[in-house]
Amino acid sequence: MDEFLATPHCLAGTRGSDKMAPGSPGSSSRASSAQESPRRDALTQMSLELAAISANMLTRQDKKELVADLRSAIREEVAAVRQDLTALEHRVDELEVQRLQAEQQQRATDLATSRQGNLLLELRRQVEDLENRGRRNNIRVRGLPESEGESPREILEGLFTQVLGEEAPPDFGLERAHRALRPPRRDGLPRDLVCCFQSFQLKETIMRAARTQRTITYMDSRVSLYHDLSPLTLDARRALKPLTGLLQQKRIPYKWGFLFSLQARVNNRWLAVRWPNDVPRFLRAAGLPEIPVPNWILENPPTRPTGPTVPAENLMEDTQQRSPIRREGPSASEE
Repeated sequence: MDEFLATPHCLAGTRGSDKMAPGSPGSSSRASSAQESPRRDALTQMSLELAAISANMLTRQDKKELVADLRSAIREEVAAVRQDLTALEHRVDELEVQRLQAEQQQRATDLATSRQGNLLLELRRQVEDLENRGRRNNIRVRGLPESEGESPREILEGLFTQVLGEEAPPDFGLERAHRALRPPRRDGLPRDLVCCFQSFQLKETIMRAARTQRTITYMDSRVSLYHDLSPLTLDARRALKPLTGLLQQKRIPYKWGFLFSLQARVNNRWLAVRWPNDVPRFLRAAGLPEIPVPNWILENPPTRPTGPTVPAENLMEDTQQRSPIRREGPSASEE
């Protein structure tokens, strides 16, 4: 092709040479034949190349066959994709059904768990109340020195005689008297003395007399008298100590109720806290600021009792319509 396109330039040079030096007629014909020979070769080469290209080109029939093959392959692929989508759709439907069933089962399980949790809490509250009822005739005395060979009954009868004074009976009717049922304390402090009265009225008389006295000194020691309460009740009272402190600061009267509750009189109406989730509502109803109160049910598991932390003069117990309950011997929970 380059040679063919370059031919006119050769011819132009030939014409120029003719003008400059015209030759004979024989030499001119030979030069023309010599120039036409490369042109024919170039044309021939081009014809061969075009023939080769034409031979390699697709015919209409080839194109139809190729399109038919492509359509067939696409149909097969689309059918396979549709089949996969159908299978996925079935699987998704099955998963949706399973998810709905799982949600229903989960809701049923949550409901049953909630009911069981509420039932367990109520059973715990009843057990707590039963244990407190079993301790209703008990008094826990703190501060009396401990010595070997001591007689807890004689020590307590002397203390109660001092507390009651002239009203002391000749016989206190103690069913039992003993130190708290646990090893001696490492800090050297004496263990509490626990006693059980046969008469609930006599026990209440001693506690009322103790509340009227600011300090009680016996055996050269300062002594405190407490109601003997269950570990669950003690844990709850310890947890509510920030709230009772706030009530004392605001001079709001309060008392402890049984079954366990903290009751306060605000604006001529009684508000009560029985469960940890009652605290926020209690604070809002009483117009008190929010304070952190631990969840004594979840965060404070029952521990072995070491004695109450609230003195007898701060304990207000609803003792009406309750009969004395006697027990034959001490239990391990009275430590």
